Amino acid sequence: MIKRLSISNFKNLRNVSGLTCNRLNALVGPNGSGKSSFLQAIDFLRAFFMTSVEVYLREREWDYGDLPNLRESHQKITWDLDVELPADAAGRCGGIYHYSVSLSPRRYLGVGEEVLDYRASQNQQSAVLLERQGRSVTWLDRKTQQIEEFKEIGLPASVMSRLESPEDQSRFPELLHFRKWIEGFRGFLLWDPKVLRLPDRGKHDTLGPSGEHLAPLLARLKREKPQAFAQLVNRIKRLFPTVSDISVVGGSRWGWQTLRLHEANGQAVVFNSQQMSDGVLRLLAVTSLLYLERIPSVLTFEEPENGVHPQLIREVVQVLRELTLRKPPNQCQVFFTTHSPYVLDEFFDHPEQVFLVERGKPLEGATITRLSERPQLKIVRHAFEHSLGEAWVSGLLGATAGARP
Repeated sequence: MIKRLSISNFKNLRNVSGLTCNRLNALVGPNGSGKSSFLQAIDFLRAFFMTSVEVYLREREWDYGDLPNLRESHQKITWDLDVELPADAAGRCGGIYHYSVSLSPRRYLGVGEEVLDYRASQNQQSAVLLERQGRSVTWLDRKTQQIEEFKEIGLPASVMSRLESPEDQSRFPELLHFRKWIEGFRGFLLWDPKVLRLPDRGKHDTLGPSGEHLAPLLARLKREKPQAFAQLVNRIKRLFPTVSDISVVGGSRWGWQTLRLHEANGQAVVFNSQQMSDGVLRLLAVTSLLYLERIPSVLTFEEPENGVHPQLIREVVQVLRELTLRKPPNQCQVFFTTHSPYVLDEFFDHPEQVFLVERGKPLEGATITRLSERPQLKIVRHAFEHSLGEAWVSGLLGATAGARP
């Protein structure tokens, strides 16, 4: 998991330094404060492990010029993070990684610097596994214990993206372990009910950014893990007492498939996906994450409670908490944004898991602080009993909408 994170000059994040992160992290603040920029900056780390950063930009229909902070467009964009990873299946490579990477301030994309350090424990001395400065690249071959030079020039991605052969596993085990962790990042946008209810086909092991592939994902779960599918249905039935079953209809696993909702309140009724409510679809989608064969290593989520009845928002937060409690190889860390005071109420006993995001002036960079560090927290918790959300909406905790004096 990410233990500490610094980001500079990425969109609204002009200088975010040394944030201590937890397994579950909620971001609250007004529109335009930098919450989405924070999630995008985390997910952007995946871009360095594709064949080219340009591939990631094309997928999101971004241009390189969209990335730099407007006040610092001539400065490099940097990421700096400390990460603690469990060991792999062979019991190797667990420990603490420090990774820093930057995009150069040029018209065209270029990775200017990249460094990865590793130590097996806090007490051990760190080893530099990879160091890149411009066109100069060296890395540590664990098989020979020698520092070697990497020859490819003008590489538009991380050097680690070029590790492919079976021999690389013995030569660069920590680099591959770190790369696999970042490749497991998944970023979810606001889930669109129109997308969630669309017929879909193919073999999918996760949901798309806007909720794509829900029907084939559930069909695969029912086919390959019927007990897990039954657990998912039972969980939805507890939330919606009139629901009796959920099914997927369509052709074979490669044909078009669509969702069906079954109700039995006196007389059995079947609703097609177009007739299913937005709230049921969203709760079904977020709950399905618990039953993925491979849970994302880091999950970023825009307002997962959006469209859910206030009385059921606790269930959304509970699902996110359960995701973070999984053991290797399915350990997951979650970062999500919210505008809901009901969500904030769920963190009354864990204010250290809440980030307050603020931006006071035009073009000013986001300021991100943990709620547990606000001096007024103790007074507010006493005055508002168990409702942090009410105190936040009242403007007593900061990170609220409206101009600041």
